[in-house]
Amino acid sequence: MMLDKKVNWQTHTDGKGYWSQFEKTVTVVRVKIAYTNEDGNFGELRAYFDTSTWNCNETGPIYTDPRWIGEFRALMRSLGFTSQACEDITYSEQGMQGDNYVSMDVGEDFMREVEPMYRWVINQEPVSIA
Repeated sequence: MMLDKKVNWQTHTDGKGYWSQFEKTVTVVRVKIAYTNEDGNFGELRAYFDTSTWNCNETGPIYTDPRWIGEFRALMRSLGFTSQACEDITYSEQGMQGDNYVSMDVGEDFMREVEPMYRWVINQEPVSIA
């Protein structure tokens, strides 16, 4: 059960996070499930960004920015995930943030949809996410 997709998404920060006060456009270039637990009901989702649009050394991490996470969830819905699954995407702890990615926790609602969504994208086979 692996999601690893190249994207070209324009997202925005509003500068209202705890770690950065910058309002910027950030280009997300890849979304990837980086970790899943043994039961498959929890994981880490990473959104890799173009570091020419966001440099953590200059601006701090995107972590906790409310506009960014809202836009990211909406873009994940555009891939076919349900609103319920996307509301299950939350920022992971500050220490898990990378210099070129935003780390997010994903729970059971999201993980339930990852495998069938991935199978459909790769194989175009009909699947049920119910």
